[in-house]
Amino acid sequence: MSDCKETSTPLVPNKHLGTATDEEIESFKLLKVIFRSAVGSIDYLSSATHPYLAHAVSSLFQYLENPGIRHWKSFLHVLRYLKGCQELSLIYPRNGTEGIIAYSNADWGSCKANRRSISGYLASFKGGLVMWKTRKQQSVSTSTAEAEYKSLCDLTSALLWLKKWTAEVGIINTKYPILIWNDNQSCINTANSDSNFNNKHMKHVNIQLHFVREAVKSKDFLLKYVPSGSMLADFLTKSVNRNVLERALCALGVLRLKVRGDVRELAEKSHD
Repeated sequence: MSDCKETSTPLVPNKHLGTATDEEIESFKLLKVIFRSAVGSIDYLSSATHPYLAHAVSSLFQYLENPGIRHWKSFLHVLRYLKGCQELSLIYPRNGTEGIIAYSNADWGSCKANRRSISGYLASFKGGLVMWKTRKQQSVSTSTAEAEYKSLCDLTSALLWLKKWTAEVGIINTKYPILIWNDNQSCINTANSDSNFNNKHMKHVNIQLHFVREAVKSKDFLLKYVPSGSMLADFLTKSVNRNVLERALCALGVLRLKVRGDVRELAEKSHD
């Protein structure tokens, strides 16, 4: 792959992998490749240092049992993207002043096989990305609001842990709520409401999701609306185009640094 052609996105934008046909499965078997090991080899990268791989790896993991040649080609597409993003780095400003800021998003019913939705969330601390996650939801959502609320539920659980940890080590003031951005007004209104679920699209949501509302009422979190075009977690829920991906990464402090001098220069600017 050292001489391969680079790609501008981890997966082909707006394309769903889908289940392989019998012919595609047989074609892949001829390659004698262990697909599970191949995908596993980039799993750590996606969860630890390469947030832009999270959706691609999560998508490939869904086809570990019966991979086809299309899934193998998609894996190679990820490797081609990796070749072109070796200079991308997570930047943590020296004097970042922002507290924890998070984004929650969902792609409703995007799985063609069972119509489950994809959740995606991320969080930054003092201007540096510290948490991100992509996963398929465990049950079908019957509305966009429900899918968004499930994703918000996942994020709330993760942020409660992060807030507790940062408070214990003395690097955050717990009296200020964590800001969460979401692009679904119905989801935000439900979380901020004091009454029982009266939205016709939300009445059947599991009672366990009420802990989001409790966290909001206790002022652990502050929910705000952001237009879908400014949703920075969009790349965690779907295969986006190059412009959307690069704009989000730039806003999140994931930048291209060619040489060590770039790191020093960036640190000096941050200090100023």
